[in-house]
Amino acid sequence: MKIIVPKTNGNFDWDTQVNYQISVADKEDGDSKYEEINGMEVLLEVKYAGSKTKLPATVKAVPDAPGLAVIRTSNCFNCHSFNSKLIGPSFHDIGVKYPVTAANIDLLTKRIKEGSAGIWGKVSMPTHPELTTEEAASTVKWILKQANDPNVSYYTGTEGSFRTRPAGTEKKGAYILTASYTDHGPKSAPGKQRLQGRDVVILQSK
Repeated sequence: MKIIVPKTNGNFDWDTQVNYQISVADKEDGDSKYEEINGMEVLLEVKYAGSKTKLPATVKAVPDAPGLAVIRTSNCFNCHSFNSKLIGPSFHDIGVKYPVTAANIDLLTKRIKEGSAGIWGKVSMPTHPELTTEEAASTVKWILKQANDPNVSYYTGTEGSFRTRPAGTEKKGAYILTASYTDHGPKSAPGKQRLQGRDVVILQSK
């Protein structure tokens, strides 16, 4: 797992596009340069750190939160993305529509487990009986609490771009880019013993 572009400890300009390119190679799953890796399973977290945030020399990658881990290993990305509508609504739009309340968590957990129809137009939400109630609830909690964090954005794919924020009153700032991929496990036991690779890059404002 490697972020090829941009390079760590590089610089960025305010309110500009930053291109990224990620390389993934796995013994069983294949290599992204041969298009053997599903780009929807490669995740880039882009986190903004303001001028008052003290950055360490290197940033240690931490495991996914339980809800995000379920999203990545289920089939959520077949219908949903973080910031734009696919077949179903984006996680951002779901977070806007449903405030973080116990009632909304219970409601959306039930819809994930049992499916739903007519909530976001004509498209139906399929059932997910393979998920436990706890797994579905952790997914809902992550979407409602984390997907709308103004300082964090998520992108799928091995290449793309994101836009930095306008400078505003801040003179200095940084972005922490964390790329990750969770493999499918050994061929003898697919879906089991899944491992995750990560790479972290820090960009500083000019």
